Amino acid sequence: MTPEEAIRRALEASAATVEVSPDALATIRGRVRRRRRTARWGWATAGLAAAAAAAAVVALPAAPPAPRPAPPATTTSGTPGGALLAVYWIGPGGGLVREFTRQPAGTPEERARAALTRMLDGRPADPDYATAWPAGTRVRAVAVADGVTTVDLAGSPPSARAAQQLVWTVTAATGQPEVRIGPGGPVLRRGPAVDTLAPVWLINPQHGERVPAGGVAVHVAAFGREVRLRVRAASGAVVVDRVLALSPGAPAQGEARVTLALDPGAYTLEAAAGGAVDDHAITVG
Repeated sequence: MTPEEAIRRALEASAATVEVSPDALATIRGRVRRRRRTARWGWATAGLAAAAAAAAVVALPAAPPAPRPAPPATTTSGTPGGALLAVYWIGPGGGLVREFTRQPAGTPEERARAALTRMLDGRPADPDYATAWPAGTRVRAVAVADGVTTVDLAGSPPSARAAQQLVWTVTAATGQPEVRIGPGGPVLRRGPAVDTLAPVWLINPQHGERVPAGGVAVHVAAFGREVRLRVRAASGAVVVDRVLALSPGAPAQGEARVTLALDPGAYTLEAAAGGAVDDHAITVG
């Protein structure tokens, strides 16, 4: 391995610990709109006071937009229904893929336990996904201290892939970078994304989701410079076929977003990159 590759993988592994929930953008825009309304009300009140005193109307400049806050490092809590937890599964090609599940908000330990319970039950929303853990494995306890999350399981990882599935799920829930499986086990970190994650993810919409009509927001991630997005109607006819540029793109996992105008009905969305495909069935309307 060259020094450049070692540096790239180290930076990539660190950046991969950031989890962005699918509703983060809507939350940020809502905050910006509320701040703008508050600023405008303050300017309007000041303008009325000046007009009463000087019998003149002064045009005041609009308040500048509030700075955009940084995205959350783990899950988004405080939203209706609880917190969005990222749960990692094994995709069709053997790499990790991610789904979100909503659970009651709680402590890092409670979020990790909820995400792990979901991971171990082996029932992802997408039937193409699976868990590397055997049936019957359960969580006894979860503790977070000094940046390390210790998970006590009734069972041990059957493979390195299963261990990484657990590590990525736990670190997403707690925001802590290290995981220990069992009180005396070694400390584990996320493996490099390029070696661990699936070549392509269709993040949003999720499989089985019902999406309101008026614009379907699609979010994909993949390794490379572009991803091909196809949308098939229930008849099998391709109604959308386009290539999306990924940002930032190779060699890191890049992302692309697009909003599609689809008539009410059933559709299958297909994201393809690097010879791999991730598809989700959705309903619009």
